[in-house]
Amino acid sequence: MIQSSPLVCTPSGPPAEAFPEWPRGWYVIARSCERMRQPIGMEMFGRRLVCFRSARGNPVVMEARCWHMGADLSEGSVIDDQIVCPFHGWRYGVSGRCEHIPSQSEIPACARQQNYCATEFAGHIFVFPASRSDYPLPFFVGTDPSDLVAAPAFEFVIDCPWWLVGTNGFDLQHFAGLHNRRLVSQPILETPHPAARRIVATFEVCGEDWRDRLTRRFAGRRVTMDVTVWSGTLAFVIAHFHNSPIKDPRARGATSYGMTEICPVSSAPSSKSRVRVTIFRRRRPGLGFLDWLNVRIKRHFIRAFLKPDTLLLDGAKYHPDRLISADRQMIDYLHWLVVASRNQPTSEEPT
Repeated sequence: MIQSSPLVCTPSGPPAEAFPEWPRGWYVIARSCERMRQPIGMEMFGRRLVCFRSARGNPVVMEARCWHMGADLSEGSVIDDQIVCPFHGWRYGVSGRCEHIPSQSEIPACARQQNYCATEFAGHIFVFPASRSDYPLPFFVGTDPSDLVAAPAFEFVIDCPWWLVGTNGFDLQHFAGLHNRRLVSQPILETPHPAARRIVATFEVCGEDWRDRLTRRFAGRRVTMDVTVWSGTLAFVIAHFHNSPIKDPRARGATSYGMTEICPVSSAPSSKSRVRVTIFRRRRPGLGFLDWLNVRIKRHFIRAFLKPDTLLLDGAKYHPDRLISADRQMIDYLHWLVVASRNQPTSEEPT
């Protein structure tokens, strides 16, 4: 783990113009359960992309506009390891290079589609906005996806720029004001990787609504939130509750895992973001149905916990010179994010 040196706390955050339109990080583009018998088209990174599976079942993502005359390859078909253009029948391999032209044997050397790094993991298909990723796909540290059971994802579309969404985990003021969570110890902040920013903080559950009462009854009065944001596109949150009053040892120290996807909305003004959350919990031997039920209950509570944040972030206005000393964790996060999210194209990547 790379320990960060203390970040300089400035009286203001970075200007909004310092953030790229699309951060350079991993994005979820599909669920593994989507069989993709046909190519799937999508708008990302300011471009039209196409995703399909190779003959071995591996995900492939490339530029969707055919090099020849710009036809949409997502309207074509897949034959073995080649995607076929619906307009003139040109075929492109998984590397993006044109491998067959029906009307002639000679293939122009530059006839190729921009290819994007894609991988499948933990029931999701991820893509990186370059032909090679800057870092391996992250996940919950020390956790095997096969040890987790997932609930159906839920999502929000927020009238808020992508780079402001992740500040929520570093905005300690709002936990007391909005969520009735009292900070009980000094938070730990670190940079475990140049593309990752982490905060660990412990809170006491102080609210008196029925959800907080049930939380204290069945999970405990204190919760440690461990939040790691990667490049501003993925956030991995581990919530560990302490001192559960329930006598069943399997219920003690209840822990939930949340993977949050943060993505600009291409079809809307750049201020909008799509936020999608998948909740996991660890499997317990012999408790298949109870695990299935438990993770859905956790999903309900966490969605209700996050809903007020999305409503208040909707239309939020960022003024870097109006941040105060109490915002120091958020200020440091934003200054880190400017560097971590910056697009650095090479000659083989889109510009």
